[in-house]
Amino acid sequence: MPVIVLGLDIGGANIKAATSDGDCACLAFAIWQNKQGLLQQLQQLPLLAGTRPDIVALTMTAELADCFETKAEGVEFIIRTVADAFPDSVLRVWMTSGEFADPGDAIELPQLVAAANWHALATWAGRAVPSGAALLVDVGSTTTDMIPLLNGIPCPEGFTDLQRLAHSELIYTGVRRTPVCAIVPNVPLIIETQVDATGGARAWTVPVAAEIFATSLDVHLVNRDISDDAQDRNTADNRPATRAAALNRLAHAVCCDRDEISDGQLEQIARYVSEQQIAQIAKGMAHRMQYVSNLAGTEPKAVQLLLSGSGDWMAERALETCGWNLLQPPIQLRTMFFRNISEAACAFAVARLAAERCLDDLLPISELH
Repeated sequence: MPVIVLGLDIGGANIKAATSDGDCACLAFAIWQNKQGLLQQLQQLPLLAGTRPDIVALTMTAELADCFETKAEGVEFIIRTVADAFPDSVLRVWMTSGEFADPGDAIELPQLVAAANWHALATWAGRAVPSGAALLVDVGSTTTDMIPLLNGIPCPEGFTDLQRLAHSELIYTGVRRTPVCAIVPNVPLIIETQVDATGGARAWTVPVAAEIFATSLDVHLVNRDISDDAQDRNTADNRPATRAAALNRLAHAVCCDRDEISDGQLEQIARYVSEQQIAQIAKGMAHRMQYVSNLAGTEPKAVQLLLSGSGDWMAERALETCGWNLLQPPIQLRTMFFRNISEAACAFAVARLAAERCLDDLLPISELH
């Protein structure tokens, strides 16, 4: 029988799962609200359809959730919970050293396990660019990763979240969960009923309320870059992820009800916030493209871009603002496999790596049991 390899990328707000064959699932799960519920979520993964994986490959970012006092506590809790969910499977944990560890060793090395999902993705995706300089840009729901690659090997300046933030290799902005107030401190607003000195409509600069009234999801819903999903209530107010509801949430971001501000004004706000978010991503891309091109002794336009994540379209728009005519068009990771794995790319990557490296581990084990 074929070996079943399951990859898990457990984040603070989502569980992403994928088999090495490319079956993928993304489940909303706020671990900080109910960490004890993680076990049941894993046991009920619809992806498995009653089958047992032979190998479970794990990576994570949820260790940073504030239900854990330290990252080490979070790493241990997640590893032990995954082991309990799949007691008859071989469990291996990816580390930023570029290798898998068994559960016991991984618990002892939390600094290498914490937030290692980007490294797994880059290690797998790097084979698409076996020579020269490349930059992997993964735009997810919460964050954007910028991972330099040289001859197919990750070559970041930072390995911890702190180091990666400092080097613009981790940008805390994403396509769905970023509060509008974290993207911009204020927005321009044309007040048509008031005129300036020239007789034209007056342009105001309006501060944004420092509350999670609206998120980037609402901005992109209003701009029609994300389609309505009335079943999705993973929003700032737990109301549907629809354009109509997003307009209401965006109005609240400037302390208005819908009858106090026009749809045209809200669309103006949404366009501005989107432009600023994309400019933030573009700035990071330009910085990292310059870095990796210097390593390779080439120019930024010779850097091969690889784009991934549910917000990969934002990276494409950000590239346009950089002003470089790249020598090679960007590679979309969704085209690297016969199924679209972009939304669970890190889970898929760690599953593929485990399928290649961990088959010899298929022996009865009891590391944590």
